[in-house]
Amino acid sequence: MTGAPPLIGVLGGYGAVGGAAARVLADSGFRLRIGGRDPGAAARCAAALPGSAEGRAVDALDDGALARFAHGCDVLLNCAGPAYLLAGRPRRAAAGAGARYVDVMDGSEDGAAPAGERTAVLSAGIAPGLSGLLPRLLTEWRPGTAGRATRIVPGAARFTGLYVSLGAFTRTGATDYLLSMDRGYGTPRAQWRDGRVVPGALRGAEEHTVAGVPHPVTAHPYLTRELVAQARALGLAEARWYNAFDGRHLLDALNRSRACGDRAGSLDAQAEAVVRASTLDALGRTPYHVLWGVLEALEPAGSARAPVRRTVLIRGDDGSAMTGVVGAVAAREVAFGRIGAGVHRAASVLRAGPVTDALRRYLPGTVVTVCEDAPAKEAVGGRPASGGMEEGVL
Repeated sequence: MTGAPPLIGVLGGYGAVGGAAARVLADSGFRLRIGGRDPGAAARCAAALPGSAEGRAVDALDDGALARFAHGCDVLLNCAGPAYLLAGRPRRAAAGAGARYVDVMDGSEDGAAPAGERTAVLSAGIAPGLSGLLPRLLTEWRPGTAGRATRIVPGAARFTGLYVSLGAFTRTGATDYLLSMDRGYGTPRAQWRDGRVVPGALRGAEEHTVAGVPHPVTAHPYLTRELVAQARALGLAEARWYNAFDGRHLLDALNRSRACGDRAGSLDAQAEAVVRASTLDALGRTPYHVLWGVLEALEPAGSARAPVRRTVLIRGDDGSAMTGVVGAVAAREVAFGRIGAGVHRAASVLRAGPVTDALRRYLPGTVVTVCEDAPAKEAVGGRPASGGMEEGVL
């Protein structure tokens, strides 16, 4: 960097997500402003970071306090919560201060850009965020010098992805999760096929074994808007996404919540039920977060076509830290001017390589593996009869 490094304000900077993001950004040489309601915690976090960092008290529900915190920042990274209460406040504060904006969550009440906004990168977390990078990572992947990757042909590739995690929800996290179910982030049982979303194309919940997960999981097909955008950009012939659950308690609690007609009237009770259920599922077990994806494609080879199958597995034990790293990479890219003006979703503008490199570097327990092989003959060359995942091990 020439001259003074950019100043990045990290809202919620001493929490589990913000603290991880701050460590990555400090290591990258940025000046930091760590913010939260507890001035002592903010100061202690700032003092523990290398380089130039300051702690400031800020209440993310106070528009005036947010405006003062954002003033002078080049980039404002929002790692605070709960998202359902903050709504668009941090984003509006960044726009008012002339700062660019990054949010590990959706970062908006209604998707409308606030007046004066320059650059905003939203959904820079695990899912959405890291999840949306999987198909591009597999499309662009190149092996080490000892290997040679086949070329993926647009219009002749099928992607299937899945996310599963195990761990107790916080009350805030449970409430955010429940409210996200009503925001239309995707379409249940839908599939991307031949350039369009096909509703009802896939079967309902099925039990499957996933690499990196010690127990069978219950996988629900749910085509996200994030994957639709990637499928369209990459020219994928087919794309499918599954949200999976390890254990029955959380899944049962969510099913009861979906069946509840008066979400607003019983939100507190439902959030408490989700916290209790997720705790029961995780009891006596090691928490984890797993993202898995497979890209099946056909490559021209003279007059013949050779089957290609690439898989990626990302596994970590700390979802908050993983989210913080993804958010930090997004803030870093924005600060360096590598992402232009406008409103963007992280998966559409971040490069997969720097994100996975950062996960490996800053979270040594996180595993990122990518490989290519020739699948069994029956596993390629057509759609499963049901339109769902092939049976057996994913």
